[in-house]
Amino acid sequence: MELKKGGIYIAYKSDNPFKNFKFQVLETDDFFFAAQILEGIGNIELWKPYTIRLTNDLGEQKFLEIAPYYLDDKGKTAKFLVIGNLLERRKFVRFNVESYKIPVEGNQFKGIVENISLGGLKIKLLSKEGEIEEGKPIFVKGKIDGNEYNFVITPVRVGKDFIAAKFEKPAKEISEFFYKCLKLLESENTPVTERRKFRRFYVEPLNIIVDTPLGIGILYDISLGGMKVKLKRTYKVDKEILKEPFAVSCFLPSKKEEYILDCKFLNRGKDNFIQLKITRWDEEALKLISRVLELIVENQKV
Repeated sequence: MELKKGGIYIAYKSDNPFKNFKFQVLETDDFFFAAQILEGIGNIELWKPYTIRLTNDLGEQKFLEIAPYYLDDKGKTAKFLVIGNLLERRKFVRFNVESYKIPVEGNQFKGIVENISLGGLKIKLLSKEGEIEEGKPIFVKGKIDGNEYNFVITPVRVGKDFIAAKFEKPAKEISEFFYKCLKLLESENTPVTERRKFRRFYVEPLNIIVDTPLGIGILYDISLGGMKVKLKRTYKVDKEILKEPFAVSCFLPSKKEEYILDCKFLNRGKDNFIQLKITRWDEEALKLISRVLELIVENQKV
């Protein structure tokens, strides 16, 4: 578990970062954790994905995606499923905050934040002394509402009057800085476009039965991006049907539960393996992931 017991973090709704909340971790397990909600309990939607920004032991930034599945409003506690890690090189929505003139400076420059995302920022330079090297981390400080934030960025592109940079560390300070910027823009609501890569879970031993328009088989592996199915019996199907999303049934014999997911056909490989993309991560899909992870923990053989 990458979240530390007692640690305080901020989670941002993956399709709308303005929906965010701050929490303190109470208990952790391999794929689940419980937390005390410190701020923003009204922004929590069950079974919806949220993103947390972290830094690993090497100081490299990474993003963890979670989904709340239980909420106690009275006690201000919640339980979460850990969905997986996201690529650092992803596309986050960038918010224009130039009009707020948020100051940020380093040893060789002074400027204001032109736009910002969970992954980085663009600085509009007001003054510059000497050369700023692309790819070389630099220490900077920013100020919002009288509060100072100190963190490290790496310039990826340096122009005559701007610096485009990615955030490095410390994750907590950077997340707080981004959080405060969003508070200045609370009236906005912009969707996030992203590229993601999730851990795939090998689940063939669980014998989860999957029924698709192409045939019926066993779930081989699954991630938040999709699933791989090993067909045991194939059906004749019109190829035109496969051009659009279709319903897929996933039945868990050990729990006697069925989940219906919206999927799209990607490809067919050797030995009757098919790849499906999960097109809609609604409550049904996230519950399936939750159940699968529970079974993995119970079996300890997958």
